[in-house]
Amino acid sequence: MLFHITHTHSYQTCHGHDEAKKAKMSKAMESADELGIKVIGMYVDPPGHKFYILMEADTMEQIVGFFDPMLELGDADIHPVMDFQAALAALRKD
Repeated sequence: MLFHITHTHSYQTCHGHDEAKKAKMSKAMESADELGIKVIGMYVDPPGHKFYILMEADTMEQIVGFFDPMLELGDADIHPVMDFQAALAALRKD
């Protein structure tokens, strides 16, 4: 399953100038393989304090495990998504 995540934080909780928060985020990113998650892409909007992440995982529980250590770093808006062509093909089957 593909998941699109928008992680938002405030200026007050920003990782950019806080070494402990940067280390926590880096450790979480490194844990993706251990959790069976493939990070397909990660993009940032530094002035907007947002991360945009596309991940592949078998279960939502894997995604929850990934974000659990970072809960105090901001809010995660998580949506399962699918390839557009696959969605069109699924619609044609009906």
